Amino acid sequence: MTPEQKHAQDTTERATIANRLTTFPSVRGGHAMPAPQAVEAWVQAAWLMLAEGRAYVEDLEGGAEQPQMQQAAKLRFLEQLLDIDQRLAGRAPVDDAHCLAVALEYGMREVVDASGPDLIEVFGLAEEFGGDTCRVDEIHVLWERLLEAFPGELPDRLVAEGQRDMLRTLRVWAPLARAARLDIGFLAPFMKAA
Repeated sequence: MTPEQKHAQDTTERATIANRLTTFPSVRGGHAMPAPQAVEAWVQAAWLMLAEGRAYVEDLEGGAEQPQMQQAAKLRFLEQLLDIDQRLAGRAPVDDAHCLAVALEYGMREVVDASGPDLIEVFGLAEEFGGDTCRVDEIHVLWERLLEAFPGELPDRLVAEGQRDMLRTLRVWAPLARAARLDIGFLAPFMKAA
């Protein structure tokens, strides 16, 4: 088997791992949080996915010639997904310095039902120490599956028409927050950070 064939086979096997993980399992099984807390968590998750997640995925795509930048982006993206996972579970987000360790030790249960070893495979982390390539194909598979499974629309703010769609989405979230007796202002710190 040539090195190219071996790489193609390895990529197919890893993509299979990304394809078999269950995305947003609590949406399928029912969520146990009180309504106001659930609305706040899901709106925060939506914001973090559309504002932060899409930016990391774009960095992965644009950094093909810069493997170090790609490696940094994929690690930060994994940490971002753990942050979202913690919020959807009703927990306080883990401090940034510990996100990667917590994800690899305990996995995720809300964004994707994945163990630490699953995340190591999908995010190609075995190569981080000593490898000269940066695999991102399976991250793209997982990202597309997350977008498809998310319970609502996540417009792409990185394209021109996405800005309009994002404003429309915020107009939908505001009444949802009011109905749950929340002030949509809880998103202000996220918007400032984006």
